Amino acid sequence: MLETISVIIPSQSDSADLIVLKRLGSVDYPMDKVEIILTTGSHPTAQRNKAAKTARGDILYFFNSDAQPEPGIFRKAAAIINSDVRIAGAGGPDLTPPDNSYIQHLFGYAMSSYFAHWKMRARYCPAGKQRASGEKELLLSNMAMRKDVFLKQECFNEKLYPNEENELINRIQEGGYIFIYSPELRIYRDRRKTLLEFARQFYRYGQGRMNQIFIEGVFRNLQFFIPFLLMAYFLTALFILKDFWVRFGLLFIYVLFSLADSLCISVKNNRNLVFVLPFLYFSMHMSYAVGMLSAVFKKALRLNFNLRKENEIEVIRLKEMHV
Repeated sequence: MLETISVIIPSQSDSADLIVLKRLGSVDYPMDKVEIILTTGSHPTAQRNKAAKTARGDILYFFNSDAQPEPGIFRKAAAIINSDVRIAGAGGPDLTPPDNSYIQHLFGYAMSSYFAHWKMRARYCPAGKQRASGEKELLLSNMAMRKDVFLKQECFNEKLYPNEENELINRIQEGGYIFIYSPELRIYRDRRKTLLEFARQFYRYGQGRMNQIFIEGVFRNLQFFIPFLLMAYFLTALFILKDFWVRFGLLFIYVLFSLADSLCISVKNNRNLVFVLPFLYFSMHMSYAVGMLSAVFKKALRLNFNLRKENEIEVIRLKEMHV
């Protein structure tokens, strides 16, 4: 039975005012079986690895510094992991806090769109029932993982940030283990506050995905080239090709599905979002595509912006466990 939990939080500072630290005090779990490890530095992937290697818990629970976990999250995660020896980890959605602004909620609706975000929507809304899942539905801001499996797979690949969890999940699943997505494992995190920040978020996701593709190969990541192909279409067919239906046919389909999806979300949430969300969908897709393209250029030019400096990473054990 795996009961002890090591909470790992990467941060750029050791401030005691971090949101996650305030919320962990209200989590319903025997606190003598929990340790909290804050790791400071400028490379979250390396910070998480270094913290995990010093962790004493059976289960590693990864949160970001701004995470607001629900009270029952540890009990639910431990129960899932202990239900089958093949289960390596579990995670759930990262939701928009009720007190966020109107535009932040718009970003939350956009990220929970099936048209705009496909399976990845499950990361940002409680989608469906508990099930075996994978990297497309799980995210590192809310993930529990067996420490022995994590260390056996030699931790996160430090060449990746973001997408380090995506690549690790794939590696672990190739070893025969299972990951579980549960809509009941919920945290809340503030959404980006401006459209520019929102676009930058998906630009980073595009970069991370392309860097993951450099490691894993193209075949298992084919679907992630769709935004890239859309961008190529908008930059070429709309301005070069002369046939009307070739030029505007795909654009018509894109707009039609975008409006239909926006209408569904509007009805579901009792808000008029039909003419706002399509613009955000387009911003998501194009920012992601530009991010992918920038990663290709950096790779071709052999530019390396890895900020990791081992001697600058500090592991701070904020709370000891007493087991």
